[in-house]
This record gives sequence, structure tokens and C-alpha cells, in this order.
Amino acid sequence: MSTIKQVPIHKNPVYIFNFLLALYSVIELVKFQFGIINDQLLYLFQFATYAVGFFFLKKIINDYHIENKYFKFIFFAFMIYQLILFARGFPNSYQKIKYFLQTDFIFWPSVIPIVIFFNKKDLTLFYFIKSFYVLCIPFLLFSIIDPFLITQRATAETFIFSFAFTAGFLFLNAKYLSAKVKWAALISLLIGVLSFTYLARRSGIGSLAGLLMFGFYFTLRNLSASKFIKLIPLFVAFILIAFLGTDKLPNSFFIKINERLTEDTRSDVFYNYFKGMEKDMNFGKGMAGVYYSPIEEMETDDGVIYGAVINRDVIENGYLQLLLNGGYVNIALFVLTLLPAAVLGIFKSSNQLSRACGAVIILWLIDMSVYGMPRLVLQYILVWMAVGICYSSSFRNKTDDEIYEQFEAVGLT
Repeated sequence: MSTIKQVPIHKNPVYIFNFLLALYSVIELVKFQFGIINDQLLYLFQFATYAVGFFFLKKIINDYHIENKYFKFIFFAFMIYQLILFARGFPNSYQKIKYFLQTDFIFWPSVIPIVIFFNKKDLTLFYFIKSFYVLCIPFLLFSIIDPFLITQRATAETFIFSFAFTAGFLFLNAKYLSAKVKWAALISLLIGVLSFTYLARRSGIGSLAGLLMFGFYFTLRNLSASKFIKLIPLFVAFILIAFLGTDKLPNSFFIKINERLTEDTRSDVFYNYFKGMEKDMNFGKGMAGVYYSPIEEMETDDGVIYGAVINRDVIENGYLQLLLNGGYVNIALFVLTLLPAAVLGIFKSSNQLSRACGAVIILWLIDMSVYGMPRLVLQYILVWMAVGICYSSSFRNKTDDEIYEQFEAVGLT
């Protein structure tokens, strides 16, 4: 049994790590969008978060046994290549080191894969999953108290991805959960989808809607034939109400997404990107790679502020970011690591939790074609945690009853 089973919430390393990560994103948002705190306080908080985070992380990363021979080889190759990319972009000044640490999409994506070694042998993993439910609670409360947080682009993306995205993982595992936890997860997901629809955040809609669809698929898959037949009239009624009510929904709710469906916001940036990458497609430009694509400082209609840049280090597309830093080799190693894990999780598992992990990986690989930036965020940490689970045959071979007992032990059933 777990050595942390009886540890209170305020001392549990799993909870503390996840709360720090969520708080990190929120504090950064407060600084850049509202200017309430100054740079010195932000830097102090960031580095304090790193120090405390690493202290607790070492307590929950201790399962270093890799059971799958293919994974041992491909993961070793992937991490060696990340070291090479780091060496090619090695920070040679204090300012550059600070920038690497403060920017969530440069250095951190090369470190995050170590969470494949997340403790899977006792209840640590299930406390980690329980923390997703705990994060739903402040999300739901603040969504009611201050709807501004989910109706403004400047705050919604950070708030939803920091506190509500992992509700999708709970929903994928609904068969193990109590009604209270299932409803909290489902409502959090629905609020996120509605918010992103209103704000016309296409990648966000895709990410959360994918979790909803997989969640409903797994739920229906686990129903007996008789229960499924009883639910058919409810599905038909829901579809009819949705169809008949479409002309009564306020146009203002969908106006942004209708405009964004045909809006082209990236062609110029992509042109500059590929022009700057002509000689570096195979091996990229290293961890500090940039491309020439100048923009002036600007503030969008929905309050998002962009600073002036000449050379950009971000392309806002997961696969293109991998290409910028490490070329085709980086993309190939990444996909060859994640895709087989998803196949094992979905098709070679005896329990729903492993299948949910496979679904998370598949959705991430799809999401990267639209946005899906590898970065320091709980969403991406969950992806690599799922990779570690899917390559563990001993975990995939556990029965649903065995998994249920561990969900029960942490109070989620």
C-alpha cells in the first residue's frame, strides 16, 4: 500500500506539485494581463515554484523500471537527441538561462518526459488523479463567482487549461467514479467547451470536445445492451431539442466562431517560418532556434497583448515547434515514442484507466496538428504520464476490479 495514503492534503506531494503548477500559470497570467505584480515578484515566485516543485517531484518519480524493450530503446534515443538540441542552444549568459527557465515552451518540454517514471506501484498515481477532481472545485466556484475568467480570451485559456482540462481524464474513467466526481468532471468540461466556443478558440474546442467524445464512447461501451437501449430515447430527445433550438440561440454566442472559421491568421507567419527553415528541415535549429518574422506590439480586441518581436522562437503549432528545434528527426522520434504507447493503451489493455491513457495520447497527437504546444502545463505532463502507463504491461494487465479498488482507496468511488 501507498506510503502517502494517510498524508493530509496540505502535505501530500502529489497535490502540492499539481497546485503549484496551476498557481504558476495563474500568477504568470496576473502579471502579463493585469500588471498587478512586478517583474521581480514574478521571478521570485517562479524560481521558488521550481525549487519546491522539484523537491516534491523527486518524491513521486521513482519507478525507473522500463518493461518494454522497444520503449527503452526509442525513449533513450529521444532523450539523447533532446540533450543534443540543448547543447546546440546552450544558454551562454545569465539572461538567456533565466529566459529558458521562465519560458514554458523552450527548455521544459525536454525535461517533462521524465514523468514516465511516475510512481505506478502504489496509490501515488491515484492521488495524482484525485488532484484533478480537487482542481475542478475552484474552477467551478470561480466560474460562477467571476464569469469574466472564462468569457475573456486573456484569462480563459490559462484558467481552463490550468484547472479544468484534467477533468477530461476523470471523465474518461467515469466507470470507476462516484456520481459526484463524474458530474464535477462533466460540468467542468462542458463549461470549457462553451467558453472556447464563445471565444472562438478552435484548438481549445478540439481538445476538450475530443475528451468528451472519448468519454461518452467509453461510457456507452461499458453499458449493458439493456441499459443502452433504455438510453436511446434520451439521446433522440436531446438531438431533437438541440436541432429545434438552434434558431433560438443568441447569435452573439456563435458570432466569433463563425468569423474565425474562415479567418486566416497564420499564413504570413507560416510563410516566414518555412522560408527561414529551408536549410534546417532535417535537424532543426536547436533548442534556442528562431526564425525571422517581425510583428509590432499590439493588443487584440479580446485583450491579449503581444510584444514586438523580430525573430520568433515559437510557431504555435506542436509539430512545427518540434521541427524548428530538432527538424524531422525530432518529430520522428517523438511520434515513434508516443504512437505505439497509444496503440498499446487502447487495444492491448485489460482496464479502462490504461485505455483512457491511450486516448489522451491520441488526442494530443491530433491536437498538435492544430496547436498542441509541448510546454510546462499539466496537460502535457499528463500526456507523458500516460505514455509511462501504456508501456507498462504489468499495469495494462490489471483488471478493472483491481483499478477500482485503488480509486476506492483514495475516495473517488
